[in-house]
Amino acid sequence: METNGDKKIKLAAVAYAAALIVFAVIVFVAVLIYGFGVNNRLVKAVSRVVPYPAAIVDWEFISFSDLENDTEAVKNFYEKQDFSDLGLRVDFSTADGKKRLAVKRKNILSKLIENKLIEKEARKRGIILTEEMIDQEVERKLREWGSEEYVKNNMLNLYDWTMDDFKNKIVKPDIYRDKLFADIRETDQSFRAAREKIEKARMELKDRQNFGEIAEKYSEGESAKNKGDLGWFNYGQMLPEISEAAGKLKKEEASEIIESPLGYHIITIEDKKTEDGQEKVKIRQIFVRTPNVGDWLSEKEKNAKISVPVKGLRWNGEICEIEFVDQELKDFESDLINNSKDDISVLF
Repeated sequence: METNGDKKIKLAAVAYAAALIVFAVIVFVAVLIYGFGVNNRLVKAVSRVVPYPAAIVDWEFISFSDLENDTEAVKNFYEKQDFSDLGLRVDFSTADGKKRLAVKRKNILSKLIENKLIEKEARKRGIILTEEMIDQEVERKLREWGSEEYVKNNMLNLYDWTMDDFKNKIVKPDIYRDKLFADIRETDQSFRAAREKIEKARMELKDRQNFGEIAEKYSEGESAKNKGDLGWFNYGQMLPEISEAAGKLKKEEASEIIESPLGYHIITIEDKKTEDGQEKVKIRQIFVRTPNVGDWLSEKEKNAKISVPVKGLRWNGEICEIEFVDQELKDFESDLINNSKDDISVLF
């Protein structure tokens, strides 16, 4: 007769055997991912539950499942678009197509690493996103892009994404990026120094000193040459922030301080004319550079502990980039970037 003790032993044995099977499956799938680069049905099913890392950023994981899902979404986007009007098409089933998709996958992982660095720094600075805040931004984007039904159908049809995917993969990273760089502009010493410099220039202009002399004194880069003279432009050739300000200025009037992704600007319109039906303006500028997103990310990547364990890729700490292990893929990527400007998979 079986006692309660015997039953407990059997249950323990069954539980132990089940645990061994689960562990063996987890290890087996890890070998498929990292040893052979396999992404079959078993790998997809298990990696949805087990967060195998595609990259590790200061001990936080970017999951293999997220990388593969995002890659599949991009593949869907290209395959469901009709580029025939442009005389172009994307076919990822060919040998070259598979290489192009590998380049896309590498770029997606780079973007996921950037997003992780931004999110970590935002949290470090006390930037916390609430569900209400995210939902408000979702609503704003929906109004900007059309309607919820329109966005929902596009996300589903083009990317096979749900609205939750849209929220987590597009909206949330964008909010973190915007809020972090707003905070950096407010608190970073290099931004403060640039702001103080451009404000000094603006104060001297208000004292009616010569614009060209002040440009020569304060401006940076090409704007420091020729006393800030940039020449003739139509409005479509300028940064949007500059174009908007230029459209409101009278001749020889100096603008207020303009902030662009490049830095701080003060402009003046020296002359105006119409040429070939387009209005053109002759601009002089005082420009003070500020660090951009790329500069900040490069610095963060230098100081972060980043590793990429997935098959065929590795993190190069010297240049702070993901690179292919295989030289053939490296050469293909280089050729794609430099010699395939009309390739639609490079354009978008």
